[in-house]
Amino acid sequence: MSVRFNGSRENFIVNRAAIAATAAAQLQSLAVLIPPPQRQQFSKKLFGGDAIAFENLLAKLETAPNWRIAHRVLDHHFYQRQISPYANDATRFSDLVYKRYFPLD
Repeated sequence: MSVRFNGSRENFIVNRAAIAATAAAQLQSLAVLIPPPQRQQFSKKLFGGDAIAFENLLAKLETAPNWRIAHRVLDHHFYQRQISPYANDATRFSDLVYKRYFPLD
């Protein structure tokens, strides 16, 4: 439960962690957003063919409750692998992750 009343109606507690967890659970999965051919391309171009590392990043991104946190995860990954976030494949991958949080943009 994300909101719990404590005594009177004016005194309540908001559990932000529960709200974030609920929001992440309602987001479309990256497995649906990224078709298999693109997954292979991203694995090859952004991970040097390391499919396990790619799947690990996707697992981290699946748990990100909002774009701000997902963007941090992506930036950290790009920095570690010395990938320009403005490279074509990096931009396409970031755009697909962004669509998860803002599907109408």
